[in-house]
Amino acid sequence: MNMTLTLFHPSYFSLCRASALCVATFAMLASPTSFAAFANGTGIARVPLAVISTNEGYGVALQGDGKIVVSGRCFEDGNNACVARLNADGTMDTTFNPAGAVPGKKIIDGLTLSNSVKSIKVLLADDGKIVLATTCTATIQVGVRSVFCVARLNPNGDLDATFDGPDTANPGNGRFIAPIITSNNSFLYDAALHRNDGVLDGRIVLVGQCGIYPCVARLKPTDGSFDTDSASNPLVGPPGAERGVGDPGVNGRFVYRHPSSGSSSGLGAAIAVETTHTGKIIIAGSCGTFYNTLCLAMLNRDGTWDDDFRGESLPVGQGGRIIITSTNQSGGVIQQQAVDVKMQPDGRFLVQCQYTGSSSSSQCMYRLNLGGTLDTNFSSGLAFPSVPGRVIYNPVGSAIAFAITPPGGPNANRIITLGDCSGVGGFAGNPMCITAILNGTVADDGKIDASLTGPNGDQAGTFNFSTRFVSQVASNDPKEIIANAAGEFFVVAECDNQICVYKFRPDGALDTSPCTADVDGDGNVSAASDGAAIIRWMRGSAAGPSIPAGMGYDIDGDGAINASRDGLLFVRRMLGFSESAVMAGITFSQYARRLNWIDIESYLRKRCRVPRTQITSGPLPPG
Repeated sequence: MNMTLTLFHPSYFSLCRASALCVATFAMLASPTSFAAFANGTGIARVPLAVISTNEGYGVALQGDGKIVVSGRCFEDGNNACVARLNADGTMDTTFNPAGAVPGKKIIDGLTLSNSVKSIKVLLADDGKIVLATTCTATIQVGVRSVFCVARLNPNGDLDATFDGPDTANPGNGRFIAPIITSNNSFLYDAALHRNDGVLDGRIVLVGQCGIYPCVARLKPTDGSFDTDSASNPLVGPPGAERGVGDPGVNGRFVYRHPSSGSSSGLGAAIAVETTHTGKIIIAGSCGTFYNTLCLAMLNRDGTWDDDFRGESLPVGQGGRIIITSTNQSGGVIQQQAVDVKMQPDGRFLVQCQYTGSSSSSQCMYRLNLGGTLDTNFSSGLAFPSVPGRVIYNPVGSAIAFAITPPGGPNANRIITLGDCSGVGGFAGNPMCITAILNGTVADDGKIDASLTGPNGDQAGTFNFSTRFVSQVASNDPKEIIANAAGEFFVVAECDNQICVYKFRPDGALDTSPCTADVDGDGNVSAASDGAAIIRWMRGSAAGPSIPAGMGYDIDGDGAINASRDGLLFVRRMLGFSESAVMAGITFSQYARRLNWIDIESYLRKRCRVPRTQITSGPLPPG
């Protein structure tokens, strides 16, 4: 490859200082460079396709060894659930289903997914087995209906043949349907592994909507049958009068009513589930005729109502189900919907919600005490509609899920929320928006954490992000988020028709290598020295100062290092060019995420520390 670097002659610098019409001349054919960082240094891992098809990411979980397990919908051979396991660096773990069409990926055959899938939940048991729970189609009595379905895999990716399911006449051999009712559709929204005395006992709790009511089921860990065994504390459920239409009237699963101010008949859906360290089950749902009331249920280990869960006003002995209502400044009732729920180690729990104001949806978070009362120490300091106990952390978009950073590190107990903020920042097609909230600190409990600055380093507390689809439309469709003890967090989504996992650092930067403008370490940023060294490195030359390996120098964010794009943007900015003079003549890749001057300038200045002022050489700014 040949390259003309006339811009690096000293006389050229003088000319460029005086004229904004200078154009760097590059005659080159640059190719992407590979690096041993997360997902080849891009920060985004893509699960390969066996054939040209469409895959959609839905769930994500972290193993103790750092490996990442993701679930999704795969259309490569039908409409099936699938699961993949990635190494900690984002490469495919080929020890998982090694003989598959894509080693590291397992398509769950034998179960056809419903067209109205709400979630494909992935759970990790203590013995290393992997549980998937979702909604499938099946013939139940007369006609095809949507029903709960479950699969369990051994750690190597094989279906667990001991996991037969509740239908002993038709054993499932590792995957099966688990019908709750037979007269209407059932949709699974969430699943959790049951805890007892602080440890997982292997039982699987499933929640969703059965007909027009919330419903619950629990499966035994031995074979996946419904938890009906009277010798081992079965799931009995609430009294018959409080069951919904279609309730099977047997142990192990039930349909319940959750009366609200909008519906005395108890219509609703169980949206999210979590178990406490003592084995109680907390369910966050949406209730009412239009499913616009935030409702919570707390069950004892046997499924009966927890009478101590009374919220702010229920009489003693009449607890178990509460609603959380809110009014606007005029006294009108506000619509709220539950999205996710998580327990904290101290027994308090967080409920993510969607708050509908006069014209648009906002994303919100409650923190409650174990008895269901608001924890008013959780306070953002923001104006109404935020109130003590509730934070309206993002005034736009749809809430999707959230994670809590595990204890032990500098970001311990931090809340990381995931949402869909289509239209914000010019993004369309389900881009993700992520917010960090401080949690458990004495002075700042509930405040937005401004140290989350996003991939370009220019946002505070909340950032918006999207890859680019091959059609040039920004699209992600994010579904789940999880955090590790280091404060890093992972999002599963879709990109380019693939299941994608995004790894972010605690400050919101994609987990690529550092981007440093002053590569020679002399305290100055100079196109003649630093810029030339970066260009040579992009071309594959090892001469000169050491450049951090990885994709930090991927200035346009297309997942490749290219001197004629990234190098040119970098050096033009070092020369003091701005706006159209930086962008002129560059043909961006179809995958580029940073396509305009504002985003590129933010990334160069915040993530690479190219000085804001137009200089060709000079001292770095402080900080």
